Amino acid sequence: MSIMEKARELAGSLSESKELTTMREAEKMMLENQEARNSIAQFDEKQKAYQAAQAQGQDLTEEQMKELEELELKMLNNPYVYNFFKAQQEFQAILESINNIIGEAIGVKPQGCCEEGSCGSGDEPCGGCGGCA
Repeated sequence: MSIMEKARELAGSLSESKELTTMREAEKMMLENQEARNSIAQFDEKQKAYQAAQAQGQDLTEEQMKELEELELKMLNNPYVYNFFKAQQEFQAILESINNIIGEAIGVKPQGCCEEGSCGSGDEPCGGCGGCA
């Protein structure tokens, strides 16, 4: 089996994974919920406006930073948004683990690992934890 065939096999397994299915279902539910969409839109709009201001050299005021934090909290307190972000993080962790396994196999230090090559406890190699505590 060629490398590309194995990559396609891995991609197929990923596309059928419960983590991807969960993430897609959570995204669908989030996008069907008007309150979730509104809170995301409010946060995105304000974040883009403030990023544009910062790109022009303007510093954000404490009030602006607080406003952005409050919008983010409102967005993340929505159960549909929260469930989607949680599912997205779980799927991302699988992708990171896959990258770490490939990196170890070709002699590249896995992402997010400590210098000593283990994570926090010293018991688990970096490829298994996705980063140090």
